[in-house]
Amino acid sequence: LGGQCCKKCERGFVKTVDCPTDNRKDCIPCEKGKEYIDHVNEADKCLRCSSCDSIFGLEVAKNCTPEQNTNCTCVKNHFCSSVPCTHCDACTICESGIIEKQCTSTSDTVCGIKECVAILQFLTFMSCFQCSNRNRNAMVGHCFDNCVTTSWSTSWSNSLVIFSCLVRDVDLSSHVAAIVEEMTLQDVKTFVRNHKVPEPIIDQTLRDYCNDTSEQKIKLFQVWYQRHGLKGAYGTLISSLREFKMCTAADKIEQKLKAAISSCQEGVQSYNDDTEQSKTCTEQGRDSYNNSAELSKTCSGNLD
Repeated sequence: LGGQCCKKCERGFVKTVDCPTDNRKDCIPCEKGKEYIDHVNEADKCLRCSSCDSIFGLEVAKNCTPEQNTNCTCVKNHFCSSVPCTHCDACTICESGIIEKQCTSTSDTVCGIKECVAILQFLTFMSCFQCSNRNRNAMVGHCFDNCVTTSWSTSWSNSLVIFSCLVRDVDLSSHVAAIVEEMTLQDVKTFVRNHKVPEPIIDQTLRDYCNDTSEQKIKLFQVWYQRHGLKGAYGTLISSLREFKMCTAADKIEQKLKAAISSCQEGVQSYNDDTEQSKTCTEQGRDSYNNSAELSKTCSGNLD
């Protein structure tokens, strides 16, 4: 500048003159705890330190210094999957009680699912086991042939499993995209606002995905679902939509989720059909054996 050789200021410092020639005199440090600049520069103002807002689930991991901005991390039982992290979400609580992978600061909990058919198989096996104890001559594999109480026990087991499928809380996490597909962005915003999702979180989510309305709807719904939890979420969703005069959306979402529940029943029915077929085959085999035995007895009588 004007024939002079200007120098850049070091990290944590900014210039006080247009053309610094001596860093010790012409560069001043940023205010500790309030300002920073993390690179060699020609700036005349420092940058303001970021704050770790607890509203967004953040806390300070490392304080701001003149050379480095504040380092934020998620509070306990929260995670952040975006880079840079602007807000953290609450870790999912596994209502099933089965955790396949624990929540970390960068990933959500991975929950296991109790399969209806697996429960049915276990209950049916236990029925057969009890039957075999009552009838010492009966093999567990032939329980249906030797113990009349088994048919009642199996029927009771099937009813119990079907009932549990119908009344259990539906895990909405795998249906979020399908749910918000039936709602406008304004519908989703109205829904989450009425369920006490803080306005700063709503605004931040909308800014994070400002060019993608579909993703905005998905993320806003996920924020509500993570805050609410699995228990009762399905009922809250449907009843709230009707209360907010979004009956068409409520009806379509209800149909989609009922279809998901019915798939559980189909799995149970498929198992029942296989069991009934096995029982029929066993009875046919037993009848065939009895007929052969009777024929053999008749032949022996003729020889005598």
